[in-house]
Amino acid sequence: MQATNCTKHGSPLSCDLDGGYRGFVNSCTDPSSLIGLVSEQLCMRPHQFQQRRRESATETAQATRESSPPELPTLDSDFHRLVIEHESRPVQILQALVLDHTLTTGGDVLWLDAATNANAASLTRLSPSRRLLDRIHVARAFTPYRHAELATTLRSTVAEEDIDPSLAVCSGLDTLYETDDVGESVGTTLCSRAVAALKRVARESDASLLATHLGQPETSPYADIVARAVPSTLYCEQTRFGPRFRGPDFETLVYPDATGMQTTLAFWRDVLAHRATASDMAVEPATPSGVMIDGT
Repeated sequence: MQATNCTKHGSPLSCDLDGGYRGFVNSCTDPSSLIGLVSEQLCMRPHQFQQRRRESATETAQATRESSPPELPTLDSDFHRLVIEHESRPVQILQALVLDHTLTTGGDVLWLDAATNANAASLTRLSPSRRLLDRIHVARAFTPYRHAELATTLRSTVAEEDIDPSLAVCSGLDTLYETDDVGESVGTTLCSRAVAALKRVARESDASLLATHLGQPETSPYADIVARAVPSTLYCEQTRFGPRFRGPDFETLVYPDATGMQTTLAFWRDVLAHRATASDMAVEPATPSGVMIDGT
């Protein structure tokens, strides 16, 4: 430790050259510049020094973010249940995972939607390229009977349309069965039949299955059906640094920005744009909010 008098303020200040200013010392090759730089730091007011540290951290985080795309969990040929903790409608997170899978695998996506998660306008604004949307095939159900029918006929639809899916998405798999449109005994039979049909299509196509549900397995018989049929769970927790994923083979350990990022649609588009650039795909400008997509 060496005490140095600061002529600007007239008071002795101490500086650990092996600690707090090591970065300044290592980055300076001119001894005369080194003396001036250390003197400048010693004469800084505390709030000025803190501001300089924050600016340096922001620049480092930005450089790291630009050089390495953020990591998202991959959906291999298995059955996954996505659980967003403390959030009932994981629309953007689900859409980001689907688009990322489409981007990195090049396959088609079959999406049986029962929770209005496959929103065309939101997907278009989120997607780094419109070409990705051409490979996403969406079917929507609004009653439990229609949902079960779509699930059981999906196998023949794949064959007739000559679709080669790499991912089957079932958002809100238990949603319609929780309504008063069907009794519990009939609803349980229909839900079990739908889940079995979806798993069969995914298995025969060698595709991954990604399911979400709104109920809690502890209290909902329909959510319990989904949980038992799709035991591999991918959890997502919102933190002040961004989303944290954890699953059997993946856990978020490094966040893309040390200063934190808001998990808005802009955040997910930024993540997907990075990954599209890494895959040599041209990134298109974001679609302005409020624009109608194919009348939907």
